[in-house]
Amino acid sequence: MMEKSLEIYSAEAVVDDVAAALSLVNAAAKAAGAVIVLFDAEKITGPAHIRSAVMHAERSFASGKPVARTLSMEILLYASGQRQCSLAPQFGLHLGKNYLYVAVLGGDFAKAKDLLLDLAVPNNHQMTANVSVLMELFGITEEEIEVVGVERIEELVLERVAMMDAYK
Repeated sequence: MMEKSLEIYSAEAVVDDVAAALSLVNAAAKAAGAVIVLFDAEKITGPAHIRSAVMHAERSFASGKPVARTLSMEILLYASGQRQCSLAPQFGLHLGKNYLYVAVLGGDFAKAKDLLLDLAVPNNHQMTANVSVLMELFGITEEEIEVVGVERIEELVLERVAMMDAYK
């Protein structure tokens, strides 16, 4: 498996038509020769979460046994810790104001970022996930948090991402 570059940055977007926004993302990805995935920052623990999802999704595609038809959806599946394609999009764009992580895999990063400017405006804000949302989405219990501490929730989420391979 050839190593592709992965660039991740934070951005904001206001979306009034999710389908149109995704069309813009797909067009930018095609023009830049990249895979582009936009993540709802409230549901992502940070760049390590995204890197883990990308690594597992690429491995899944390389094995010839992906769950999704596209690498971008497979990445969302792993990020969500879900095997159901219908649930993974809740980790992406939604109507209204979006605080995002934008991941650009392979291709021309500068071109991809430039093409997305009409949708996703880069910012330098430190994104922080919502702990209660993460607990609900990833099935993390209060007991687990009491044992490891809330500051280690990212490790619990990454464990759930990795466990997807065991469920295949």
